[in-house]
Amino acid sequence: MNMSGQNGELSVNFFRTALQCMYVPYYFAMKIPVSLFVGDKTFVEKGDKKTKTGYKRHYESAFFSELEKKVDFDIHHLYPWKGKNYSVVRHLVNHFVHPFLFRKEYKRKRIKHIMFAEESFMLNFFSGKNVIVSCLDVIPLAMPKETSSKFKLFLKWAYRGMRKADYILANSYYTKKDIVEYLGIDEHKISVAYPPVQSHFTVLEDPPSSFYRAHGLDESKQYVLCVGALDSKRKNLITALEAFKKVYFNNHDINLLLVGYTSVNGSLRRLRKRIKRLGLSGRVRIITNVSDTELVAFYNLAHIFLFPSLYEGFGLPPLESMACGTPVVASNATSIPEALGEAALFVDPLDVQGFATAIERLLLDDQLYDKMVARGLKRAERFSWKRYAKETYAVYQKAWKRRS
Repeated sequence: MNMSGQNGELSVNFFRTALQCMYVPYYFAMKIPVSLFVGDKTFVEKGDKKTKTGYKRHYESAFFSELEKKVDFDIHHLYPWKGKNYSVVRHLVNHFVHPFLFRKEYKRKRIKHIMFAEESFMLNFFSGKNVIVSCLDVIPLAMPKETSSKFKLFLKWAYRGMRKADYILANSYYTKKDIVEYLGIDEHKISVAYPPVQSHFTVLEDPPSSFYRAHGLDESKQYVLCVGALDSKRKNLITALEAFKKVYFNNHDINLLLVGYTSVNGSLRRLRKRIKRLGLSGRVRIITNVSDTELVAFYNLAHIFLFPSLYEGFGLPPLESMACGTPVVASNATSIPEALGEAALFVDPLDVQGFATAIERLLLDDQLYDKMVARGLKRAERFSWKRYAKETYAVYQKAWKRRS
């Protein structure tokens, strides 16, 4: 038996193993280089008091803090041309300028993460190599009437570009299903990263009397709260109003708060007409231009949160409400049951009487009310920045591993 040969082989193997052990910590110490394409810079700064909606909540300082040891971010702000008022022409020109602004960026050996599906328009001009696109929903395809005709042609090009991406990050499994159905994208390219509930949405002591006075509210009344785009048919606020009227008929101490914003060039005329027609002018308040700090107070002062939406890619407001200790009555449509689990009372989105009954159950049954508050608090805790960052990082790892 040749012992010297065997010893030599053992020495080589030992040396190789030692090198591998030295390399492993070096490998894991390397940061994955990611070029992140985001909107206005205030979307990712601390201390921004502007109301954020949709994807703007996904890219705040906490996101970067969770990944700072693993990812080398290079942030690129979109929409270079800005103005005080919205302009369709400016919006479209910005999109057509982006491919020229970021041409060099797409040649760099970095992961490119486009944070909003609309921006994947750029991929019609570049290779989709090493590209990840976050997609929050495909509402323009699932509900075409919700989208302005001015943007339908543009969005067609944007979705065409999204098909070229290496990976898609959906914010729910329902959105993943819709992406496969409406865009024909291979489901294996699509991963899910659940959006986080921001930490400042939490249970507070009762909002001060000054807050009630500032918004013309009565501390002695109970409030049902709706939050979202107040002029969107998709939010189904007409059903909310009709259900509230049935509840109000039996309980004259209840009031309804509609808190949120209007879409670009949107109008609240239709909503106000319906409120007047239902005889609810003295019991329904519309409040817009609310900061995140104020929104936390509204969630806390509300007795019940009502979410009758017809379609959501995920739906953060009911989870934010749960984090503030307010129970939720929600529609059972699209991704909403996926987001809320067993922590809400669910109703068919067009069932007016069903919503009224669910609200009254919470008003009359203290045991049920307390149970739903506890479930809601526990449910909201599941959607953290840590989880969101971990799910996003897993896709970064996939993309970096197979980079070309």
